[in-house]
Amino acid sequence: MSHMVLLFISSSKTLLLLVLLCIQVVKTYSHKITVATSKANKYMAQKQNPIYQISIKIDNEAAMNTTSDKYATIKSAQIVYVIGPGGTGKSFTGDYMAVMHGYHHVDGDIPLKHMCLVPEYKVIAEKWIIEGDWDPFYSELARLTLEAAKDNERVVLSHATDKNDHRDHVIKKLIEGGASEDNITIIQLTIDPRVKALGLYHRTARVAEQSGMTMTDCCKAFMEFEGEMTEERYIDMCIEYEAANTDAFEVHPKAILVDISGRDVTHFDNVDKALGLTRSTELPYESICAKVKPIDEARDKIVMESGFLLAFADFTARRKAQTNSLAIEEECEDEKKVEEMKKRRSTIVHCEQLLRDFSASSIEITENVRMRRKSLIKTGKITEDIIDVGESGGRR
Repeated sequence: MSHMVLLFISSSKTLLLLVLLCIQVVKTYSHKITVATSKANKYMAQKQNPIYQISIKIDNEAAMNTTSDKYATIKSAQIVYVIGPGGTGKSFTGDYMAVMHGYHHVDGDIPLKHMCLVPEYKVIAEKWIIEGDWDPFYSELARLTLEAAKDNERVVLSHATDKNDHRDHVIKKLIEGGASEDNITIIQLTIDPRVKALGLYHRTARVAEQSGMTMTDCCKAFMEFEGEMTEERYIDMCIEYEAANTDAFEVHPKAILVDISGRDVTHFDNVDKALGLTRSTELPYESICAKVKPIDEARDKIVMESGFLLAFADFTARRKAQTNSLAIEEECEDEKKVEEMKKRRSTIVHCEQLLRDFSASSIEITENVRMRRKSLIKTGKITEDIIDVGESGGRR
């Protein structure tokens, strides 16, 4: 009898130990589940961050492994690819389509302009600008478009893609990612050169003023002329650059050409006609612009505050043969002065790029222009007696 009691007590202790062990196991795994749930919630919250959505990299194979519903949405999505030279209103057109027709607008400048916000984009920008490898950049445009097509039936991609092989690369990646070729439409914007040059003049004047430079000095840092820069002279020089252009903005054989020279409601009418769209309300041009323009202004504000212009100027200076004319001699200069010099240099590069976008051709940089650049970057103005110190330390 006593033996059975001892056996019962021993069994009870074993059972109790097992129960306590199970409770500890449950507690341990409950803690792990809580931690895992917390991490999952943080991950999902992070995924809602636009910068995260921009930076995450998904190749075509991963894109094909999305849920059937997402893949079906991509396949059925109507995708519009808006192309055109700089200054024709591509971003404006994309934003208009978003506001008035419910499209999701993918700004094709994101991988370049967000290179100070997303580390991967800095790598992509360097490959393109420094090494001439454009594949990663245009593959990313396609990826961003496919990501948008997972949740939107209408997507518009806007970018100044000037070469047909680059455009075809984007389209190829879209199709590989699940988009239907029949649902991809290319819209190529065209504009009267004088209308475009006038808009470019005002943009250049604005950025020059923001950097504390005169329009004349700013233009002399990348254009060869005498006297003062006027609106008419600037337009004439732009037209001359375009006439001498040997590397024109290519016309895509499948593109629908849309003229937006009117800079009025005909811009919207022509885009709508090309895509078979109808505006639900007949708002006047000014009212539509009041809804559309703030979108791009907000986008630009983020880009400018990120330090993009300075980073872009650095990349451009490294790429160009005339690197020395854009160099900043920081030795013996205080920090504030160096920052002012960097700002002036970035403005010069930006304004030169605007003109390059206009004509799509290289701009000849003479020795005089190189010396003017050095003077303007260093002092904020151009003088007639420019001194250029050569490698030997002499003056010229």
